[in-house]
Amino acid sequence: MNPVIQPNTRIFLLISIIALYGCITPNYIPYDNSSRERKDENFEVKVYNQEQLNINDYDIIGEISVEGCSCELEKMLKEIKDKVRQEGGDAIIDLSLGDRAGGRISTDIYLISGKVVVFVKNKVVQ
Repeated sequence: MNPVIQPNTRIFLLISIIALYGCITPNYIPYDNSSRERKDENFEVKVYNQEQLNINDYDIIGEISVEGCSCELEKMLKEIKDKVRQEGGDAIIDLSLGDRAGGRISTDIYLISGKVVVFVKNKVVQ
């Protein structure tokens, strides 16, 4: 005997799946209308504090953030880096998961946020 899934159950399952996958989609807000070439998937997006970089070495091209569950923090960071690569960014500064720009929204939902930069000088940053 095959159990029949009721329409309300199907809608609930669909919404649950969308919510599960939707909670780790990064939000990118560009600061300008420039289009940049997408970075190769092997390009390593690094994370810096502003103090580690000379302000003349980079331009901030936008902001990025992602919401998700605390158990998915590493996955959230990977999604952010993937989105930065897609937007042609080189690195992230001011990445935050705390009381300022990021942090806990509710019991189970967290926000990671930061600024996307491109390097304007041909210089290797350690």
